[in-house]
Amino acid sequence: MNKDIKNIRKSINGISSEVLNGENYSRNDFARSILNYPAMMVPSVQEPIIEKLSHAINGEVSLLDPFMGASNTLVTGMKYGMNVFGQDINPLSILLSQVKTSFYEIGELIDAEERLISGINSDKSNIVEVSFINIDKWFTMSIQIELSKIYRAIRKEHSLKIRKFFWVVLAETIRLTSNDRTSTFKMHMRPVEEINARLVSAIKTFTIVSKKNIKNISDYISILTLNGNIKRGKYIKKAEVVWGDSLSGIKTRKTFNLLVTSPPYGDNQTTVTYGQFSYLPLQWIPLDDIDVTIDLEYLRTTQEIDSKSLGGQVKGNIKDIEERMFEKSQTLKKFITQFKDGEKKKAEKVTRFIYELDCSIEKMLPRMRSNSFLAWTIGNRNVNKQVVRNDLILSELFLSNDIELFTGLKRDILSKRMPGRNNFSNTMSKESILIYKKNN
Repeated sequence: MNKDIKNIRKSINGISSEVLNGENYSRNDFARSILNYPAMMVPSVQEPIIEKLSHAINGEVSLLDPFMGASNTLVTGMKYGMNVFGQDINPLSILLSQVKTSFYEIGELIDAEERLISGINSDKSNIVEVSFINIDKWFTMSIQIELSKIYRAIRKEHSLKIRKFFWVVLAETIRLTSNDRTSTFKMHMRPVEEINARLVSAIKTFTIVSKKNIKNISDYISILTLNGNIKRGKYIKKAEVVWGDSLSGIKTRKTFNLLVTSPPYGDNQTTVTYGQFSYLPLQWIPLDDIDVTIDLEYLRTTQEIDSKSLGGQVKGNIKDIEERMFEKSQTLKKFITQFKDGEKKKAEKVTRFIYELDCSIEKMLPRMRSNSFLAWTIGNRNVNKQVVRNDLILSELFLSNDIELFTGLKRDILSKRMPGRNNFSNTMSKESILIYKKNN
């Protein structure tokens, strides 16, 4: 290994615990506060890693995030003038990421906001624009009427890019004004007495969120401009997000020399239920305004997105899957074979998830160039009161593809919006940032 690469490793290993743990991050950071999406990576944690790895890459950096979520990785890459590409199975992630990777003139957003607020305030209709099962459970009638006024005003905007921005504002408004508890990712209705006692207005909330988001995106664009990454009203490199299931492959013919991502730590239904979190906002956002190529019937049930994510469905014979995965990962084999009967059945979800994660990795690797780096943030978890060592398993999966660990870091989950536990397992309080190098 040459001296420069050794210095990069030393530099990465020297990142302080304060930075890694996100102890000094700003809760007003644009990337986090535009929509309070679940399990977002902290940009200030990713930034030094992305910056240091970019120094080890010859030429232009092309960054891939195959599980982009809130797209904070892409946002960080854009600050450093990188080509960025991300995909996700969740349509709300696509919408949010489209907005974050677009260039907006702040004046056009302020003008649009004035039009919207004026249209909302002059709208005297009490017609509710959307209908779905249990709508009255999740929204009071007054909130339904107010959300419909907002919906009609956004639909009147001629610019798709402007509509996207305000659909994200609406999504955060829905999170804050629905009857769903904001303290959990799963859909849980607030107590009736709490709903009846709440004094909340969707229109007032929308107005507050709108002003906050305009300021946040203005601050971010100012950073891009200051860094010389905006020219003639456009980002100087390529920034692309697409809807796609990583299990089916990366939806581009492009190749990359840097991958930075944080995959799920298990199937969504028993870890972070991104789909349930997104279900109510997506009821109010037209598919045509997100991406017409999306072929997932994501509103069919509250579980639809989560069940289509890694490990979410029972597919394939478990014996065949175990045979393949136990050969690749002795850590997984040791974990699974300690259980019997009901506990073993429960642990099969882990095997299926790891199998699909492995399949997705095999689809990603051909898109990565020689001498590329792959930085994965992953956490362990408890199942059947035993620790699933996702960190060791991931390294064994890469080793089966002749890719060795370059270096690794540990961080406390202090500022990442993660559940402490769920009804399937306790989750863990630490994460590993594992960096691999693909040599050929």
